[in-house]
Amino acid sequence: YLSVAFAMTYCGIDNKPAFDAARDILVTMGVYFQAQDDYLDCYGTPEQIGKVGTDIADKKCGWLFTKAYHQLANPEQKKFLDKHYGKCKVGSEEEKKIKQLYTDLGLPKLYTEYEQASYDKIMSMKESTEGDILSSAGVPWEVFEMFLKKVYKRSK
Repeated sequence: YLSVAFAMTYCGIDNKPAFDAARDILVTMGVYFQAQDDYLDCYGTPEQIGKVGTDIADKKCGWLFTKAYHQLANPEQKKFLDKHYGKCKVGSEEEKKIKQLYTDLGLPKLYTEYEQASYDKIMSMKESTEGDILSSAGVPWEVFEMFLKKVYKRSK
């Protein structure tokens, strides 16, 4: 958000509703980006993402973990996560079992659905009140579309 807000300020835009609209769009995009980063950390290969995923070993409270633990896992699965999440090493059998649990819980499919819903929600903002406010303030929608194109369905 801050880079866009700075550019808006630099261009002389002082319309608070325009800043609010930009923030609403970019926060939605940022939450989607973070969920995508969490997904790639688990399911992306080191060759694909340029690093070894460590979210499970580092006990990150990411999109996959929160969906699994708070919405999908049964008590036995939660017990396994309590015992091993953040307490296993990268590449260990426990980490592999957690990744398999995520898959068994249907998280790849849920993520794909979430990704599409996020894209659709962001794109729908173009024709919403936010889009109208930004347009009337002189902020082109292409600014937001450019950011979205960089992240939508990225694989690294």
